[in-house]
Amino acid sequence: MELNFLKIEIISPGKIKNDFISAGFQEYTKRLQKFVKITFKDIGSSHSVDPRICVEEESKKLLKYIGTRKFTLLDVNGIEMNTPEFSTFLKRELESEGEMFFVIGGIYGVSEEIKNLASSRLSLSRMTFTHSLTFLLLVEQIYRSMKIISGQPYDH
Repeated sequence: MELNFLKIEIISPGKIKNDFISAGFQEYTKRLQKFVKITFKDIGSSHSVDPRICVEEESKKLLKYIGTRKFTLLDVNGIEMNTPEFSTFLKRELESEGEMFFVIGGIYGVSEEIKNLASSRLSLSRMTFTHSLTFLLLVEQIYRSMKIISGQPYDH
């Protein structure tokens, strides 16, 4: 598998709002450059105070941006994997598609339609994390997985 031609995109409504989390996210995306092209797409968050309207508006934006592409949804009720299992999953997806799309929902989550359209649903933990921290945890696990895929040691 030729790593340099692979693409991973993380799609979400909203940006990372904490400077210390943003610095960590930037550090891992910098480290990942030698393995894959990784990008982040903010589709814009809803400004409604009603959680149902937020989910509806953000889900419509996600659907419009995603189109017919295959994607993995980060979901607290998704499948939990350890790092080697995630590495195998990531490698399989990248080998078959050449690219991978991760969707992180807004603060109130995503619509049932998005959940049903996801090709897979992944849980980083059964715990609840802030939106921003989820970005950092995901990109750190992608980095560890890419080290495993490329045959390099990774920290346990």
